[in-house]
Amino acid sequence: MARLPKDKDYVETNEGLFFTIVGYLHPPDAYTAYLKYRPDSKGKWEREGVKYQRMMQVYSAAEVESSSKWLLDHHPEYIQLDPVRGIKLPLVPWENIMAYYLPEVRLAEILRDPQDPLESKSKALVTLLSERSGVDENRFGISGSILLELHNPMFSDIDLLVYGQENAHRVRNVMDDLFGEELFKPFSGEEIQAWQLRQVRILGIPARYAEQISWSHWQRGRFGQTAFSISPVRMDGEIMDQYGAETYSPVESVQFTATIMEDEDNLFVPAHYLVGDITIEEGDTELPALTEVLSFEGIFSAVFNRGDQVRIRGIVEAIRDTAGNVIRNHVVVGTLSTQGWIVRIPSS
Repeated sequence: MARLPKDKDYVETNEGLFFTIVGYLHPPDAYTAYLKYRPDSKGKWEREGVKYQRMMQVYSAAEVESSSKWLLDHHPEYIQLDPVRGIKLPLVPWENIMAYYLPEVRLAEILRDPQDPLESKSKALVTLLSERSGVDENRFGISGSILLELHNPMFSDIDLLVYGQENAHRVRNVMDDLFGEELFKPFSGEEIQAWQLRQVRILGIPARYAEQISWSHWQRGRFGQTAFSISPVRMDGEIMDQYGAETYSPVESVQFTATIMEDEDNLFVPAHYLVGDITIEEGDTELPALTEVLSFEGIFSAVFNRGDQVRIRGIVEAIRDTAGNVIRNHVVVGTLSTQGWIVRIPSS
């Protein structure tokens, strides 16, 4: 492969399971990836006469846990202890992989020769985004069922990717204007409210915070009648993670209020926020004056901005160097052990 593995690439195993690669930290002989589709005669998705069931409806720790339970029952070899992260999680060994799917390659095929109405709509969407933002079409990709050619033009969404932080900002900056045009429609207030209530249920957020769950409006909407999403993905030069350079171990769950101090690296998964003005509400760990928060819950990426007052629930992790010495702590939102959440505190 001519590039590094990236968030939202896909792999297909010898058993015909489709996993979506998550993040940028991977063992030297496997990929960190979550089971997304599996063969099932009652499934709604289909390719070459084989039907598939989608195992994850949304990109969340709760859905990953459900998908992982199925793997434990049917393919336990894919659930392994990762010595770097100190937890069991889905890892797909290279030797089990039959095919690797690159979103940018698949989109290039669609741009050259779309094969159905949904692919034609995907081409039109990318062409328009490229023209308005100035981001070259080859900096976009397409993920999800369209990447795997499992999609159904009658109900499938368009899951677009944009590669690179600068390119993502350029796309983000034109979305407000596009949503004022005929083809682009933001989700309605009723749809957003239903989404907020769904997050309360999935993430275990207290119901009183439902209205404070933020909506990254530029990333989701409808193009015509088709729902679409836009997910920023790091380019090779933006991937700093080195597997094994540091190890992580959970300390305790914590809940606190804070102010967002830095938001420059909040577009990707995991999203990085630097927070200060910390007041601990639950937990005994004393956090430093400035604390890094990482969110593996995709809904908290590209949402909060510098100066926002937030309430955070997550797990404190100790970060150790190769000698085993604790060098710092951070707070993680969206792990299999503690889901966690971030909500905006409304100004009084």
